[in-house]
Parts: sequence; C-alpha cells; structure tokens
Amino acid sequence: MMNTIIKIKISKGRHFADAVDRKDREVVAARLNGTLYDLFSISPSDGEFEPVEVHSRDGMRILRHSGAHLLAQAVKQIYPSSLLNAGPPTEDGFYYDVMMDPISSEDLDKIEKVMKLLASENIPIVREVKPRDELLKMFHDNPFKIDKIRDNVPEGSSSSVYRQGNFADFCTGPHVPSTGYLKNVKLLSLASTNYKGDERREKLIRIYGTVFPTEKELKDYLRMREEAVKRDHRKVGQEMDLFVFNSERAPGFPLYTPNGTIIKNELVAFMRELNERNGWEEVSTPHIFTDTMWRQSGHYAKYKDNMYTFEFKDGTGYAVKPMNCPGHITIFEREPHSYRDLPVKYSEPGQVYRYEKSGEVGGLTRPRTFMIDDGHGFMRPDQLVEEIRSLIAMTRETFMLLGESKLDFELSVMDEEHLENYLIGYVCAICGTLFHARKVSSEEELKCPECGSLDIKPDLSKWREATESLRTALKESGIVYEELKGEAAFYGPKIDVHVADAIGRKWQCSTIQVDFMMPVNFNLQYVNQAGKKENLVMLHRAVFGSYERFMAILIENFAGNLPTWISPVQVFIAPVSEKFADYSEKVLAKLRKSGIRAHLDRGSETLNKKLKMVRGKRPSYIVVIGERELQSEKITVRSRKNEQKEMTVTEFIDAISKEIRQRTPTQSI
Repeated sequence: MMNTIIKIKISKGRHFADAVDRKDREVVAARLNGTLYDLFSISPSDGEFEPVEVHSRDGMRILRHSGAHLLAQAVKQIYPSSLLNAGPPTEDGFYYDVMMDPISSEDLDKIEKVMKLLASENIPIVREVKPRDELLKMFHDNPFKIDKIRDNVPEGSSSSVYRQGNFADFCTGPHVPSTGYLKNVKLLSLASTNYKGDERREKLIRIYGTVFPTEKELKDYLRMREEAVKRDHRKVGQEMDLFVFNSERAPGFPLYTPNGTIIKNELVAFMRELNERNGWEEVSTPHIFTDTMWRQSGHYAKYKDNMYTFEFKDGTGYAVKPMNCPGHITIFEREPHSYRDLPVKYSEPGQVYRYEKSGEVGGLTRPRTFMIDDGHGFMRPDQLVEEIRSLIAMTRETFMLLGESKLDFELSVMDEEHLENYLIGYVCAICGTLFHARKVSSEEELKCPECGSLDIKPDLSKWREATESLRTALKESGIVYEELKGEAAFYGPKIDVHVADAIGRKWQCSTIQVDFMMPVNFNLQYVNQAGKKENLVMLHRAVFGSYERFMAILIENFAGNLPTWISPVQVFIAPVSEKFADYSEKVLAKLRKSGIRAHLDRGSETLNKKLKMVRGKRPSYIVVIGERELQSEKITVRSRKNEQKEMTVTEFIDAISKEIRQRTPTQSI
C-alpha cells in the first residue's frame, strides 16, 4: 500500500549525482542501505540507492536544515561577533539559536536580504571530514561548538563540517548541493531561549524561518500562517472565555472556565460512547504512584527528567504519573485470566503530567498537564490484527467530527542498527536465558543475569511480529501509509495518525502502539488452551491523542465557530426590547428543558449592540424575539451564515436536537 520506491544501481567510488539527472532539482540527496548521503558524496559500496526527492519527508528536512545553515551564514556575515549554537529543521521550517545582542523585526529583514543574496549566488555546499583535534582548533572561539564536538566526536575519531563559501559549520548533514536550492526562504519570528534549555545557562536568541522548493509553496504557506494567527486557539479561547493561563500560579497548567469545561466534557462523552460500542471498559487510576512502579515499567529510565518526582521523610519516592499504562496494568493484575477472557480493554480519560521547559510550553498544544483518551488492551497475539483494525476504524469515525478531514498514517518501526534505543529481548548463548533490557549506549556490554556470560545475542522476533501485525492491519484497512525507520517507541512499533485541518495544517493526534515488552516487565500472562501460562501482548492507544490538543485543533479548524453539539452557547436569545422579556423567558425555559444550552440576554441594549457584544462568544444560533414573534408565538432563528428562518419553538427544538444528537460538523437550520 506504500508508494513505489525508485532504486538506482551504483558502483563503489562513484558519485551519487552521476547516477541521476544533475539538472533535476527535485533530487537533493541519496539513501543507501538506510543511510542518507549528500548527492555529491561518493558511494561507499556497490548497491542500489534511492534518490531522495525534495518534496519527501527527508527531502524537506534536508532543505530546511540547509536553510538553517544559510541563516547562520548571513548572521555571521552581518554580526561577526555572534556565537552560533545549533540550527535544526522543524516540522514546517527551521531555527538557529545564536548568542548575540538583541535584534528586532527590522533586523530580520536585513538578515533575510543577505540570505537571498547568498542563495542567488548558488554557492556549492561541500562536506569536509576533519579529525577531532582539527575541529576543536577550527571552532576554538565558540564554546557551544566545542561542547558539541567533545560530546559527539570521540578521541582519535573524525567528523564533518559543511562549508559554503567562507562559512563552515560543524554538522553531520546531509545538505542540499548548493545555496541555489534555498531561494524561497523567509524569516518569520524571534524568541529567547537558553543554552541546552537550562534557564541558568547563557541567554540565546532563536531566529525562526522557513524555506520551500518553490515560490508558490512559500506564498501558500505564508497565507496559511496569516490565517492561523487569526484562528489561534489562545486568541479565540480568550474571546470565547474557554480557559485561563496564569504563568505565576500555574505555569503551563490550563484552567478551564465553565465554557471550556463544556467542550471538554462533550469530547469525553463522545469518547465514552465510542469506547462502549467497541468493547473498551472505563477505569480510573490515581495521579501518584511510588517510583518502584515507574522503574519496573521502564519509564524512569526514559522519562525521569520530564517527570514530577518527590520523596517523603521516610525515604519513599513517588512520581506524578506521566502515563496511565502502569495503572491499567495494576488493575489487570488483580485476577488471573484465561484465553477465553481476552481481550481485556481498559480506557480512561486520564490526566497526566510531564515537565516541559518554559520556552517550549504553549497553550493547549504543549501544556504541562493534559488528559489523554487513553486505552490499554491486553490480548493474545492472534487477536492483535483485528484489534488494530478496530482502532483504525475508531480513528476514522472520530475525525469525521472535523468534517471531511484528510488522515495520514505513519508506521514507526525500530532501527535495528541502534538497539540501545529500545527495550528488547536478549538470549544467552551459554545457558539459554531470555531476558529484556535497554542498553544505555552502543558501547555498553550486557551480561546474562543468570550465568554472567557476555555471549548474548538480541532476539528481535517479538518486535518483528508486532511490526508485521501493524502492517497487516493497515493493509487490510485499505490504508496508504509511510514507514519511518527509527521512530518507534522504546517498547514497540506504532502507528501515528496526522489530521489536516481546514487551512491545510497537519496535526499529530491518534496513536496505536504495540507492546510485547511491558507485559514481560510486569509478568502479565494468561492461561492458554493447554492450561499453560503464556505471555500476552499489550496495545497502547489514544484516539484524540490528548483532549487539550484536540480542543485546540477543533477551535482552530472551525475558527471558534464550533459545531452545535459541542458549542458552549448553542442558542443566544436576543429580545428586541424589555417588552418581550416574558416571552423570551418562556422560550429559554423550553430550550433548557430540552437539554439545549441557551443563554438569554436580559440587558436593555439595542438588538444591534447585543449581537455585537455576543459575536466573540460565537453562539451556534441566535434567536431574535420581537413584536412579530410575540404575536405569532414563533421565533426567528439566525444561523452563522446570517440566514434567517421563522419557526415555532417546537420545530426549532426538534431540528437543533437532531443536529446535536448526530454531532454534525455543519449547521442544518
């Protein structure tokens, strides 16, 4: 179901560029045996390589990484005393962190002009390999680069710099062949940060920018960005009175107003219905567990720096939960299970807490606490594909709430060349013991916990089985997907789902993760048909992802004009004058009795002023009541398109109730 991959034969010692059309600006790099190379690199072996096109995922990252180098070159040209730290690509652009005197938006224009001049000169970007000692001499006046060289280049070894004209940067690449690929560049904004994200370290200026292969793509992106600013959930949320952010009392912790709580509760209610229909039983777990559980689960080794931990006077360590899975495991362990009992599927709207650095916290998309529509399924391996298919169907149904949204599926698999990143099985060649571990580094030696032998080999069979189950479920569901090497979770492969919103932005939301490792850590077993105990498999899943992130997507997708079922103010009643107050109160009572969220403006302002004042709250429907409505015992209903319709209260209640019940993304009246 994946796109066909083009492969080109190449001989050792030949330039990759010689095997492709050098005039083809679509190709920016080469991939040989899973490794990315610069287009003008020499192939280290015979084989077949894949041309990396600029519009591919890797191609865009390479283009944007090169854009960051172009920014650094321009900054050094204008501000020679500045010190460069690092400049990675991002999802839709790049940034570079620089120690320099403060600059303004006018300075950004000046830097951008130099960048475009350098791009127009089509300067070749050349990779140079240098020994560690020479690298240290080359960057002797930049403590940030010295740190990186010392941390990443062992004694006696070499690494690379990339040179473009008189500028060179310490980097492993790859990069585009020349600065001419970077003509469609734009600097976007400034921010402050600290070296290594440590607020006690040096202050740096972060310069954000983006680059695209074509001028049209850049213009389209900038138009989308302008629209995104108007739709920003923080701005719209303030207008609609949905949540509060207080950086002094609760930095990174959103507080929900009554209106915001309505939205969150409606999402929880939707997910409860979806879970119930698909056999997921709701549970509830505490927010704090002892640190022994997090050590057993493996989270301490991976996430401790992002966890809120504390210790009592008796020395007992605790942690506020960053995940819900160990709590669900604890519930599952309460009783034995046979093969007939499985699958057992637990769901929870579970609040979790993860420390984010202050410079990375932002609104509902990057808070320090959020609620996950979490679920963990405990099942036999033969049930895995069916359950993954069910979750894919749940995901498709959920995102219909946004309208006709495009979903992109990614299959993240392990990089078998870097086993230190994963929790895997090992087999002792001497005594045959099977055990599970994560290597801290590729140099660290593991030994058998039973006999102490160093003669051990990795057993990747469970990982490969899990990966194949995900592939099969995607294919049987008719899903076209992209496979990403090295992006798996530390405990297993996963499917991630990205959704495109109304203005074309993509958001990562749903995830389906297979886990053979945590059941081993907690010795989770079931009794098979032969009466013997057997290891089961776990599925971790979140359909919304987090409620906070999905709320932000909803708000920005609809620019605050939320579908009626989830709108905090479903009906706003606006009497023309106080003369119609009694009739308006009767209409309000009937609507509320029918479960419709209605608000009556009892003020003495004119109708136009009432409508102007409520505009920011974005009610689904406005009901106007004046002399004609009073005499006919009807109401005038105004939709968001400003279309008006005269109806009886009963007719309106029937119509809006159906719209709410069906959770339609568009208005029906």
